[in-house]
Amino acid sequence: MTIQGEITRDYPVNIQTLWDDILDPTALSESMEGSVSYEGLPTEPVYEGQKIVVKLKRWGWFPMGSWTMEVVKLDSANYSLESREYGGLVKCYRHRIELVPTGEDTCRYTDYIDLDAGVFTRLVFPSFKKLYEQRHEKRMARLVKR
Repeated sequence: MTIQGEITRDYPVNIQTLWDDILDPTALSESMEGSVSYEGLPTEPVYEGQKIVVKLKRWGWFPMGSWTMEVVKLDSANYSLESREYGGLVKCYRHRIELVPTGEDTCRYTDYIDLDAGVFTRLVFPSFKKLYEQRHEKRMARLVKR
């Protein structure tokens, strides 16, 4: 069983600034601080074809096992990224990010999520959605104060 959803946020930053932040694993870690921490994230920007395996911890201390992220498609010209991910209860998680400019120094960021955690999908999906909403808040706060 899968559930699909999307989360959209408008950012008061240049699209290239936001795109660079999305491709930076360190920025991902900073945007998830306090919710999820990653052990084993690379330090270089992500690239198409990359497979990243990390250990997850909830709230920085509760072990959640390993999580695999595969960068299926990365299109910098059109500001889109697609990944296939899995780990723990999650059999398959497809994530697509799309950015569109809304002005010279503003853009819209949309996460498209497709989650399959078997019989646990309905229980897991709200947590994923909440994590993404929190990540947007932290990313926005980080980028706007630069």
